Amino acid sequence: MELLVTILLTTLVLSGLFWALMRSEKSRYRPDRRKVEDLLKKVIDGEAQSQTWDLYVGYPILHDPELDEIRRRCALLSEGDEEHPPYPSGIGRYIFNRAGRQQVELILKDLQQLIADEPYNQDF
Repeated sequence: MELLVTILLTTLVLSGLFWALMRSEKSRYRPDRRKVEDLLKKVIDGEAQSQTWDLYVGYPILHDPELDEIRRRCALLSEGDEEHPPYPSGIGRYIFNRAGRQQVELILKDLQQLIADEPYNQDF
């Protein structure tokens, strides 16, 4: 009898947990172009947190291929490649030194051009 009650309660708890997980909203990281623009401006100004930067360059952006290309260029600044070493960190709260921040400014200009070229939609 105790075994039957244990199995029944376990089934009830697991069913409730499964139902709660199915109904909950999935967590995801989907930055849009304006959020990335804000992040790049903060990197230039020395206001960005390194955790936010690492999250941005660490996860691919599947919903926007152009934005993912911007992310890959930013990742090259942090990680480097065979031809270019990574840019060193800056003084204080700056993620990059002066030369690295100049490269971020170039990437920011390209991103701002992407934002300016976005099609304009208006729903009525």
